Amino acid sequence: MKSQLEKKFNRPINKLFFIGIGGSSMSGLASMSLSQGFSIEGSDMITSSYVEKLESLGIKVHIGHNYENIPADTDCVVYSAAIHEDNPDMIKATDLNIPKIERSNFLGLFSHIFNKTIAISGTHGKTTTSSMIACMLQYAELRPSLSIGGKLDEFGGNAIIDSKEYFVVEACEYVDSFLTTSHSIGVITNIEEDHLDYFKNGLPQIKESFHKFGSILPADGLMIAYGDSQDVLDVVKGLRCPVVTYGLNPRNDWHPENIQYDKVGKPNFDVYKGKSFYGHYELMIPGEHNVLDALAAIICGDFLVIPVETSIAAMARFHGAKRRFEFRGEVNGINVFEDYAHHPTELKVVIDAALNYVHNKLWVVFQPHTYSRTYSFFDDFVDAFAKADYVILNDIYSDREGNDWNIHSEDLQKAIEEKYHIPTVTISDFKDIVDYLTSHLCENDLVLVAGSQTINHVAFDLVDKLKEMHNS
Repeated sequence: MKSQLEKKFNRPINKLFFIGIGGSSMSGLASMSLSQGFSIEGSDMITSSYVEKLESLGIKVHIGHNYENIPADTDCVVYSAAIHEDNPDMIKATDLNIPKIERSNFLGLFSHIFNKTIAISGTHGKTTTSSMIACMLQYAELRPSLSIGGKLDEFGGNAIIDSKEYFVVEACEYVDSFLTTSHSIGVITNIEEDHLDYFKNGLPQIKESFHKFGSILPADGLMIAYGDSQDVLDVVKGLRCPVVTYGLNPRNDWHPENIQYDKVGKPNFDVYKGKSFYGHYELMIPGEHNVLDALAAIICGDFLVIPVETSIAAMARFHGAKRRFEFRGEVNGINVFEDYAHHPTELKVVIDAALNYVHNKLWVVFQPHTYSRTYSFFDDFVDAFAKADYVILNDIYSDREGNDWNIHSEDLQKAIEEKYHIPTVTISDFKDIVDYLTSHLCENDLVLVAGSQTINHVAFDLVDKLKEMHNS
């Protein structure tokens, strides 16, 4: 990696500074860079578990962006797509004439040091599918390296460099980030409109980007594509590599049959490769969407000649990535879960998964992410809550844009109440959300806290307060 970076900038590179180092991908790249012998420093707006992990490795992290953060002896600055040129750290880097590289391009350089990069893309399901593949390779003793968007207990985090044979990477389409990696196996879990602040021409532009992602694959590589989506099928036409499809429809190259759920929503199912029975699988994570994610991982394992019994055992042991319908606690029969869902489709499927869990009433706490997404998918967000019994909305969180759309969570609240007559409130303060819940929850209710940003603190704080009330 060091030689790749030095070749790009034609100068020695020893000290890196990461702007936005606390992000899931950025923090992983920082720790991976540390393992490659670089000196690392960085900055972020707030502290987090990712920041704390980096600090435990000896990495200095500045909280808050400030012109004084970047040392003069910095050789290269790595920045995330959310960082703009008017950021004080970026201004300092420019003034010092320090070479800068965006996160996705830095990740792309990393991918070149591995023999086989497995890139998992799609509007939804990237983290879970990436995690399943990584854990399956680990269970098969293939020592994968990885860079994904969620933490895995099996690896002690979300990024690691082990052997140079396999690199499992979560490939995000935002700002065409996934076009920088040199991948030999690709996965497209689905395609929908999202990130419309970048993809201003909507679905046609998004599909064009996904086709470019597939075009990177070599002739002896493999594209694993969700065949129940016509948009995905359109995208994979004309690729030079073989394409294998999967989905619920038996017309696909791979499909599941006899899907059944236990009382907490965990599925078991048969997998068919063509018309031939391949194996019976059981998952520890709930929902039909996870059956599909597992199917993509199983196909990848089959291509890499991992024995069927190994992939069966690996799937049965997989506990899920952090913040993907993750159980936070149970008090007096009240179960609390959290999930990263921030797109209306993700929200709908995780609510459907929660409905498979035996419960009384379903409470959904949701923090919308970005004004543009809330505005663009307003009606879809409203419909996503259709099966909830109660809804609590937090203020819209947006770290990369202003509210040019004049959209607010109260607008969602009004629309949900008018269309579905579901009791809905908007509460700005996390503590007030917890207080509202504890004064309204009943035995055997289920609480789902959803959103990609800081709203997950509500799940932790709610469990703590319920335990405190129970013990008092």
